[in-house]
Amino acid sequence: MVKVLDKAIGKLETAEGLDRPSYMLGKAISRTGQIVGRPGKKIANTLHGRGYGHPVHPILVTIPIGTWTLALGLDLLGSAGLLRNRASEQAADLALQAGSIGAVAAMATGLADWQSMNGRDRRVGLVHGSVNATALGLNLLSSALRSRGRRGAGIWASASAFACMGIGGYLGGHMVYRRRTGVDHADRSPEPREFVQVAKLGELTEKVPFRVAVWDEVARKEIGVVLVRQGERVHALGARCTHAGGPLDQGWVLDGKLVCPWHGSSFDLQTGEPVTGPGTCPQPRYQVRLQGGAIYIRREQEPGDHVVTSASLAHVRDVASFEEPDEWQPETRTHQPGKKGTDVLYEHHELMRRMFKKMRATSGHGAERHELMRTLAAELDIHEVIEDAIFYPAVQPVSEDTEIAYAEHGVLADLLAATVKLPLGGPEFEEHLVALESAFLHHAGSEERSMFREAERLTDERLRDLGEQLETMLERERTSRFRQAFRTLKLTLLENA
Repeated sequence: MVKVLDKAIGKLETAEGLDRPSYMLGKAISRTGQIVGRPGKKIANTLHGRGYGHPVHPILVTIPIGTWTLALGLDLLGSAGLLRNRASEQAADLALQAGSIGAVAAMATGLADWQSMNGRDRRVGLVHGSVNATALGLNLLSSALRSRGRRGAGIWASASAFACMGIGGYLGGHMVYRRRTGVDHADRSPEPREFVQVAKLGELTEKVPFRVAVWDEVARKEIGVVLVRQGERVHALGARCTHAGGPLDQGWVLDGKLVCPWHGSSFDLQTGEPVTGPGTCPQPRYQVRLQGGAIYIRREQEPGDHVVTSASLAHVRDVASFEEPDEWQPETRTHQPGKKGTDVLYEHHELMRRMFKKMRATSGHGAERHELMRTLAAELDIHEVIEDAIFYPAVQPVSEDTEIAYAEHGVLADLLAATVKLPLGGPEFEEHLVALESAFLHHAGSEERSMFREAERLTDERLRDLGEQLETMLERERTSRFRQAFRTLKLTLLENA
């Protein structure tokens, strides 16, 4: 099914015959805006969603989708004789009319966004809009037929409109999720976390964009930054336009705004906020420091970012070194320090590596191998529990790897469940076992190479305290009758699924 749909959309994307009507329509809209002038620009910015932070079209399309679906549902119930009364018919008619009003607003915003598309996206967008316009026309016809007492014909018209809406919705999803239209195209790398020199002040010309680059070791790529000099002040923004990835360093400065050469989005040099559309998302900003004729920049991290910097590490150290007054500490720890948390987890990794090795060394579906598989499954489950409960929350302030580690736990759990369900010793089981081991080795190796090293930023006392907590929870998970019974029940259900 997907291949058929992809092939059909591929034909639309290469249909050059759609270019002439699409550009004729686009020019007609543009000329109207040019004649209207500044009020037209304000309307366009509103339709783009500039003050909202992202396009408003996705929000408005929910109105016709929801109301037309409600109308269809009520019509079907009425046709089936399950809900046949005047009130339900009026509700269906009202929902149809409300959806039509919402569809007009959605089409206006969609048309504004479509104006700045090119090539294959513009062609698909034209068909997407045409199909949805057909759905609107059919629903308006349906409303007219219903008002004249031809309810049956009206229901058929709105049902046809619903089918058109489904096609239009699929094309819209393709444009966003496959072609990435309307999403943020800026490089949101956290680099550089500290001030680094990127250029000399003398290299910059007044109000002429100048491109520099910083290296992101994690992404393994250069991140473009555009510098703009205004007198003795320098502004720094991300070089990729948030709207469609256009090169802002090849743009120009107009009225104190940096303009993208591709679609004309402009951004405030000081704040990075969009001033005119079609761009709606702020540009990444960089703090600038001028020293000795050199330009230093540092990424201005955004709200919600999980980024480890020297300042955040200093805060962690300050918290760790804080000591309360003696009268608040009636007892002092006197026991010998135990293992670090990273050592406890590394030993658990090694245990499961040996178990995987033993599983590969045996074959068939004997009782011994079955018991070994159940033990391995239990240890994998326990490992996820103790890391999620204790280790990840503790190292999150000093490591950026916890989010991915949580996700990898989910992959391991899904793969383990799929493996346990298969007949032990069968070819499919063996193939899944190899995949499960690969997933575990990747997860364990990633933690040992990165997260465990970053965890050393915590104090030695904190790491040993974590080790004690992990060992205690590890023992409790293994010995608790309730936890054992729960884990056994879960494995039994999976094996018999």
